[in-house]
Amino acid sequence: MQVAGVRVPVSAVVVLACVACAAPTRPAHWYEAPARPAVPDSLRWQWALTAPPQVTAADVFVLDGFTTDASLVEDLHAERRRAVCYLPLGEVRRGRPDAARFPADLTRPDGLVRWDAPEARLREQVTPILTDRLRLCRDKGFDAAALDLLAGAPRSVVDHLVDQAHDLSLPVGLLDTTHDDADLKVPDGPAYGRP
Repeated sequence: MQVAGVRVPVSAVVVLACVACAAPTRPAHWYEAPARPAVPDSLRWQWALTAPPQVTAADVFVLDGFTTDASLVEDLHAERRRAVCYLPLGEVRRGRPDAARFPADLTRPDGLVRWDAPEARLREQVTPILTDRLRLCRDKGFDAAALDLLAGAPRSVVDHLVDQAHDLSLPVGLLDTTHDDADLKVPDGPAYGRP
């Protein structure tokens, strides 16, 4: 058999054809992230937003992301416990370190983000602040983030926040909205931060 003017044995053509057929298929993109491990349903949870956690009472503790010190998260890890960072992302509370960063016209009088504001402005001016809140959780050593007060937020904002949490290696649970990529089912807790 001749290929491009070169005489090639038929057996070589058959071998090359078999090798080409047996080659593994390539993924659609160059990197496929590993699947996130499922969180067992049998874990015991405790909400400890305003009082110290009772270490023997639960396996997973939901703690205030702003007021919890990294040392408490380390102590829980030393006891083989997990710490979930509670973040009321739709809330702008006076006295919090980032409160002054929120544009006044994007916050309501009751201290909540105006999710009905133009989507582009929310993405440009509010999501960077909320992403910094996620970084705060990561920097304190939290194992995951429980995001609250996002009901009514545009889908693109929620998409961005879930993606940012994953980029920071934080599994996400959403308390008052849903998302296909949410990782945790956080049990109901107190109506902390809700008006």
